[in-house]
Amino acid sequence: MKRVGIVGAGASGLVCAIEAARKGHAVFVFEKNSKVGRKILATGNGKCNISNQNITLEAYHGEAISGMKEVLKRFDTFTCKAFFAKLGLEFREGEEGKLYPMSHQASSVVDLLLHEARSLGVHFFLENEVVAIEKKEGQFALHVKEQTHLCDACVIATGSLAMPNLGSSGSGYDFAKAFGHQVIEPFPSLVQCVCEEAHVALASGVKMEGVVELFVENQKVQRATGDLLFTAYGLSGSAILEISRKVSLASVRGEKVHVVLDLMPTLSKEALQSLLQKRVATAQGKSLSLWLEGMIPKKLALLIIHHEKLLHVKEASELSAKELKKLVFALKALRLSVTKTKGFESAEVCAGGVELREIETKSLQSRRVENLYFCGEVLDVDGNCGGFNLHFAWASGFCVGQSL
Repeated sequence: MKRVGIVGAGASGLVCAIEAARKGHAVFVFEKNSKVGRKILATGNGKCNISNQNITLEAYHGEAISGMKEVLKRFDTFTCKAFFAKLGLEFREGEEGKLYPMSHQASSVVDLLLHEARSLGVHFFLENEVVAIEKKEGQFALHVKEQTHLCDACVIATGSLAMPNLGSSGSGYDFAKAFGHQVIEPFPSLVQCVCEEAHVALASGVKMEGVVELFVENQKVQRATGDLLFTAYGLSGSAILEISRKVSLASVRGEKVHVVLDLMPTLSKEALQSLLQKRVATAQGKSLSLWLEGMIPKKLALLIIHHEKLLHVKEASELSAKELKKLVFALKALRLSVTKTKGFESAEVCAGGVELREIETKSLQSRRVENLYFCGEVLDVDGNCGGFNLHFAWASGFCVGQSL
């Protein structure tokens, strides 16, 4: 039996604690917050997007991501369902293969994890931040407040820089560096984008299905389909979150970024042109905004009018053929400049982290320090939107717990 010290009581730390305790180890979890699983509670808008039916390596990113193939194989969707079913959790499936608790509440997931851990004898030290870790004579000394706890094995499950308001910090990176590990410079992912055009705020709150194309230095690098949400600062929604990793990376490199939005993806340009021409018959006596409101939300109509500089058009019936084409172009290819993302404060996850080449691919044990393990978001692994990031947290915690 080993004394196992786990730093962090998030998704990966909790699963690791459970698996380690099931193996008969004495497990001690140190958490600087007053509650466990704070970030779990915020996932899926509080509904907790636990996993996805379509877990593949292609859904993940990192400089040496191929090394995580074994982790995802050991803890696939079937194993994930079995693990939570053993805790008493029932699932429901959402769109695009997303898996949620049947209760619709993230708190159910946290409560069941905590109950299982405590029933297995896991010791929790809440509001106990680990400020330094040393290895002396084969043991790890975890320095907490005025005390030092000695452990035979140490697991770094501290999370990342994303969502600092929920207690996230870069402490895990500092611990890794102290033991000689390389850390890939972190940057925000699954995050909203800030636009240069101030008039985007006119459509704040408008949400619709659409297509976004991302251009970096005028070269198209990605295309995504899904929700587009206009905000006071720019753009959000599932399609925007999907491209945000590359937006963040381009911002770090100082590259110019713009997006092109197709707000009417079910219609071709020709079909939309024909529809607008037909609608001219209903334009008499209507303002351009009111006329467009018959097709698109009022706020979006105002944005389009400002973007295409059509404020001079007092009545829709006065639209020229050229101005009709401008409307078609705006609805099918609205170009907006992206200046930055909303940063770590709003990011759901963080890209970058502990270099994967320095971690054993099966056990997630450090190649540099025996009995030192890493799991969760502290590693250089980030996934697509749709439950993939939380799944990796469970998976990596599970593999570490099994390997101890």
